[in-house]
Amino acid sequence: MTPLMQLNFWLAVVNVILLLYLAIVHVKMARSVKSSFTLGLLLFVLVFLVHNLLATYFYLTMRALYAPGTELPVLVITAIETIAFTIFAWITRQ
Repeated sequence: MTPLMQLNFWLAVVNVILLLYLAIVHVKMARSVKSSFTLGLLLFVLVFLVHNLLATYFYLTMRALYAPGTELPVLVITAIETIAFTIFAWITRQ
């Protein structure tokens, strides 16, 4: 695995951790608040959690199939997700 793909994998792992935190918080909120907005946030988090779990799996099992030119664009997308989930977690924690 190239260094860019390793970084991509570890950012996806960070995303999974952030999304697990967000899922736990939003499950607790959904139980107490019972609003459609909170349920929507929980579903949003769960969809991205599945996406990042699949991404980490594919990075490990299909790394030989990634073309060299795709590493940087995929890294940029994953890094943007990490920044967005970090902001989301920070705002949720407030």
